[in-house]
Amino acid sequence: MDIKSLFTENKKQFLYYVVGILIITPTNIMTTFALANAFNLLEVSSSQEILGVLVLSLVLGFSPIILQVISRYLRIGFMRDVLVQVRILSYKKLLSKSQDEFRKESMESYQSQLVSDINLFESDFFLSILNVIYAFGNFILGIAVLAYIAPLLAIATILASIVLFVLTKVFEKPTLERKGRVLKANSKFHQGLTNVLRGLETIKLYQVVDKFKTTFYEDIVELEKQKKSSYQINLLQSNIMSWVSGTFQVFTVIYAAYLFSIGNIQLSSLVVVFNLIGQLIWGMNNGFSMMNRFKTSIEIFENITQYDEPEILDKKFKLKDRIIAKGLHYSYGDKQVLKNVNINIHNKDKVLIFGDSGTGKTTFVNLLTQNLTDYEGEILYDNVSLKEIDPKSFISNVGYVRQEHFIFDDSIKNNIILNKAFNKEKFIQVLKQSVLYEWIETLELKEDHELLDNGSNISGGQRQRLNIARELYADKEMIIFDEPSSSLDDYTSSKIYETIKNLDKTVVVISHRHIDYLSDSFNQVIDLSKKGGVSHA
Repeated sequence: MDIKSLFTENKKQFLYYVVGILIITPTNIMTTFALANAFNLLEVSSSQEILGVLVLSLVLGFSPIILQVISRYLRIGFMRDVLVQVRILSYKKLLSKSQDEFRKESMESYQSQLVSDINLFESDFFLSILNVIYAFGNFILGIAVLAYIAPLLAIATILASIVLFVLTKVFEKPTLERKGRVLKANSKFHQGLTNVLRGLETIKLYQVVDKFKTTFYEDIVELEKQKKSSYQINLLQSNIMSWVSGTFQVFTVIYAAYLFSIGNIQLSSLVVVFNLIGQLIWGMNNGFSMMNRFKTSIEIFENITQYDEPEILDKKFKLKDRIIAKGLHYSYGDKQVLKNVNINIHNKDKVLIFGDSGTGKTTFVNLLTQNLTDYEGEILYDNVSLKEIDPKSFISNVGYVRQEHFIFDDSIKNNIILNKAFNKEKFIQVLKQSVLYEWIETLELKEDHELLDNGSNISGGQRQRLNIARELYADKEMIIFDEPSSSLDDYTSSKIYETIKNLDKTVVVISHRHIDYLSDSFNQVIDLSKKGGVSHA
């Protein structure tokens, strides 16, 4: 959705928003007329005329308060709906990323976009729309009044406004550039702050406070430097435009006083001119400045919501025959992790992949599961290139038990079934397969026991078995296990491997433990520490 669509989809609420601004547009003029009308008390004599002047001045003076309340009520709906949509769009952009794309930015960068950048958008977007519409509406009404009182002043005010507009265009590019630098510095600051907060215990333990303090201070200094730079360009623009506005106002006041002195305008008209000129020229000054802020808010909107729709691939996942990896190469920068790996996995095979640390076991599995796509060579599922298979279809059919899965602040049951329908019989079977049943039966709330803070209130082994149970309940055609027994004792490990052995599906397991013991459970063992991957049937 672009910014135009945002207005189009909320056109009814935006219309209310505009009406809400327009009804307060004449408030300054009403206040000016109230003041000018009060000067008529000097020219009336009867009590009835005095009462009429007072009533009119009071009505004109207090009406803006009522109009402000009505205006706020009319504007709130558009503000609420737009913010809801922007937040949803920003989350949608985040969730649309592939895992490969997601890893290119830090978690802190995403947090900054979802919190700080949205707050910046909120403050700039609505404030700029409000001020621009108000300024132009007030200007049109004011020019009409001036044209009636002193046409030459109306023309001069229009010309002065054109000069202010030109100045705004001159400052537009540097203003946007410096605002962009502030956003980048703000993202880096949030990243550093989160890094310190998450690792505070380690920082204290290893006595590296000074190192992180220096880095943190540098981030703060850079952020404030960019804020200062942005503030300075805004200040320079403001000062120049203020000088133009102030100079124009002085000359118009002198000219209006001259018109009064020669009897061309009355005292009440002089008061109107004095007040109106200032309101119009300073209002347009602010309005033109806000146009740059509006453009900045559009850039922020596009940054946090716009993304390229992922390419829809027409090939669906299918594994009836085999998986073939041919001539696989993969590097992290200059470091080559996989070199000329060739593997053949049949449907329903139980495959064990092992090797020394750093031999690329997890990397290889990430290639098999579309988590890494920038590899050289071929991966074929039933003779269809993995790069041609639709990611949604693939994820729906291939499970991946990583060493770390996120545990939600929810019950054990909901953490396992996720979005699947609850089937009591299947659920109990999965608990037994993942060696969780006996432990859960000891809990007061059983499977409704609440897990907190990414599962910090249970042991590492229990977390790992929950991850396994989650994939078993999903019951996909193929499951990949990355070190499924790394946090488990020998007895529990043997039970988990017994479960894996009995699964009626294609299974790939990464492990470096108990190789001799595990070999009997698999019909293919692949040693990635050997060139090209050595397979043992």
